[in-house]
Amino acid sequence: MRDTIHVGFGIDQNFAAFAGVTITSLVHNNLDSDLVVHIIYDRLFEPDIRRLKQTEQLYRNLTLHFYQLANTEGMTFVVPSGHITQAMYYRYLFADIIPESVTKIIYLDADIICKGSLLPLWQTDLQGYILGAVRDWGEEKSCERIGLTSGRYFNSGVLLMDLAKWRVDKLTQRLFQWLRDVEDTKILWGDQDALNGVVDGEFLELDKRYNCIIVNNTLLEMHADDVIVHYIDYVKPWHVFCLNTPEKELY
Repeated sequence: MRDTIHVGFGIDQNFAAFAGVTITSLVHNNLDSDLVVHIIYDRLFEPDIRRLKQTEQLYRNLTLHFYQLANTEGMTFVVPSGHITQAMYYRYLFADIIPESVTKIIYLDADIICKGSLLPLWQTDLQGYILGAVRDWGEEKSCERIGLTSGRYFNSGVLLMDLAKWRVDKLTQRLFQWLRDVEDTKILWGDQDALNGVVDGEFLELDKRYNCIIVNNTLLEMHADDVIVHYIDYVKPWHVFCLNTPEKELY
């Protein structure tokens, strides 16, 4: 019997094409599993939606579901200056928007390439935690900035999320309340700061191969056994001024 893996994206019109690249890499490296991809968005250009749906037609193991966010009442978006957008907060909404029959999901940013099977990640026991994530490379400074007592801070670009527990614990409401309380006094990395601020170390630490962080192609490198390569910060591999490296060639 084939495994079904649920994957989530939260995007806007700026990242639709890049989400398509990420989805293509997922499909190519997970042909033995059925991938159900849930996309929460506010606005997308019609040509981008058509291209994404054409991707679904190309692969027998891919199903796409689109959820347009029409109402943001009760939501607080603190958007720092730079490359981050409001859509980063849409990862909070899967538990509330997609069917309750989906009790677990792998959330991925749209600046990611998958180069291996997601099945071991999907089958990971969360051991009662609400989410699993990889600790961030700038952890110490981030803990100090937002006042974490645990000393543990994760990168939110790859999340294994227990949606059933998320719903019971009303985590979405708690996250937006944290943002209302803090406003923009401490926030540098948007959704990631709020997630860490509320969870404060209570997460399952995932192996680094599930979120190999590439920062401007200068600070970190990918390794042969990495499953997910994540191009964070301002310089992306699709930029012409991105350094020519094996990580850019992979993209």
